[in-house]
Amino acid sequence: MQNNLIELSFDKNIAKIMLNDPERRNALSITMFDGLDEALKEVSKRNNTNVLLICGNGKAFCSGFDLAAAKDDLSVLEQFIIRLSTLIRSLRRLQCPVVAAVHKAAIAGGCAAVSACDIVVASTNTKFGYPVHKLGVSPAVNIATLQQAIGPGATRSLLMGGELIDGKTAHHLGLVHHLVETDDEVLAKANEICETLAKQSPQALQVTKKWLNELDGSDDDDLFDGPRDGSAEIAQSQEAAEMLDKFWANKQ
Repeated sequence: MQNNLIELSFDKNIAKIMLNDPERRNALSITMFDGLDEALKEVSKRNNTNVLLICGNGKAFCSGFDLAAAKDDLSVLEQFIIRLSTLIRSLRRLQCPVVAAVHKAAIAGGCAAVSACDIVVASTNTKFGYPVHKLGVSPAVNIATLQQAIGPGATRSLLMGGELIDGKTAHHLGLVHHLVETDDEVLAKANEICETLAKQSPQALQVTKKWLNELDGSDDDDLFDGPRDGSAEIAQSQEAAEMLDKFWANKQ
């Protein structure tokens, strides 16, 4: 891979993708999306891969979109939403299980990506949520995977309320599946899970995931296309432009 924002490695039948833009808390930029797409395509070529581990380097798993890139061009924000929808589908539809090691924070687009993973490990103080309405942005793009994870009621509250929840609450809701006490323990626990999955039959894991996706609607593009298109449309609105201007003004 030529993309320095993504580190892809293979250890026998375990693949690992590390988000590697620690200075920007692994914000999702066009370059980051390009690297993730390339890495996931590479993983998908290896039929003997039992599991993919995805994690983040630095102080957070992922802080969401790189809003600085969209400061003077709202079309970038629209692109981010479209690319995020593609990423969510790619993670969910990858033939092997995806384990997310989430530390410190998975915010907005970062939380959306987590919702598409099969097994999520986080610490009690990890922050999750979608505080984006104040920017004129809708988090609807990941309704399909988030609702599968935590149910319709909790999805409504989390997407519309805008609050951040901690790892303990996310575990209670079902977004996090394995809870550890500290951020330092997250990657160790995720590696432990990957080592267990590495000993299983890759074909059996792939068939299991295939049928889970078939039965819960993960293979139905209609569930993803509408929320993507609606979110992308309002990202181009005058209201979004005004709210983003206000956001940047308050940061100065």
